[in-house]
Amino acid sequence: MLSKIKNELLFASTFRNSNVKVRKNILKDNRKAAIFWAVIQLIFWSFSLIMSRIDPEYTECLPVYIIVLVVCGVSLFFAHYVCPKHLYLVPAVAIALNMALLGAGVGITVLKPHLRSAVIFCTLLIVPVSYVTDTLSTLALILIDFGVLVILGSRRMDPDIYRWTVTFFVIFGSVGILMGHFINKTRFERYVFAESALQLAELETRYAYYDQMTGLQNRRAYSEKVGQLSKQLPVPCTVVMADINGLKEVNDTLGHEAGDELIIGSAECLRKSFDGIETVYRLGGDEFTVIMERPEAEAKKCLERMEEICAGWKGQFISGISISYGAASTEEFSDLDSLLKAADRRMYEYKGNYYQSAGKERRKR
Repeated sequence: MLSKIKNELLFASTFRNSNVKVRKNILKDNRKAAIFWAVIQLIFWSFSLIMSRIDPEYTECLPVYIIVLVVCGVSLFFAHYVCPKHLYLVPAVAIALNMALLGAGVGITVLKPHLRSAVIFCTLLIVPVSYVTDTLSTLALILIDFGVLVILGSRRMDPDIYRWTVTFFVIFGSVGILMGHFINKTRFERYVFAESALQLAELETRYAYYDQMTGLQNRRAYSEKVGQLSKQLPVPCTVVMADINGLKEVNDTLGHEAGDELIIGSAECLRKSFDGIETVYRLGGDEFTVIMERPEAEAKKCLERMEEICAGWKGQFISGISISYGAASTEEFSDLDSLLKAADRRMYEYKGNYYQSAGKERRKR
């Protein structure tokens, strides 16, 4: 039961710390609410200020109107011009508007007890409902308001007016908390649902175009890239075909867990070698491809770096990685098909030489 109550009260707080996008969306929505309430208050207090110049009944409250107008004006300025770049200031603006309304209500009640600022206090308790917050935050804000009312009102207000004000505050405060809970919970869940849907779409895209074992783009992404290049082959362009040496032997002697480590390690070495330059694709099994819109000379530098990284690589089962590769560029070939076939042929030649020098038969693919 206590756990359920906690989850209900903290329905936004627990998530707010773990999802930056949802938090930003909430603050953006709350900024709009702050602008709305700042404008409403400016209109209301401007009218009261005009009335104080016409009707002597309002003249004594002139200092209150001026102070609250300044606070609302500054709050509107911050909400409109500063908060878009500094969203973390939105809660401070909302609290300032809330305190301005509370202070004005207490001030008017003290200066003109018979006016009884019921409208102001009732409005004060409805204001938090317009902001997307969790129930605990709304409760905390109303308790702060209540504390300020008790401290100022008990000393300044007429006893009958004070009791009347506190009673209305408790009644409307309870209503405000309940309204805020149901309204804001629905709105908050909408934010979370929208963000979850976006994350799901991104995840589906990642599963469609990325290899789950290595994190590299997969054959589908490679095929689409080749389709784009076939329409217009950029110059310069270099393609590197790469294949892991000894994967079958590792699987047969050390097991598939070691084989997976070899694949992941090879992908890591390729990624580091070409990091910040081009895209590495895993075509499947032990086959990789790199497509570079760079001269072949730059590809050779990356491949030299790859050999160094592979030689120093260490894992739980494997120490050192060997990768056969072949490169071809638009410096030799004008069409994509010839370029890809040349890179693949040179990779096989490298692999054949590797196994021959190692005194092994070339494994069948």
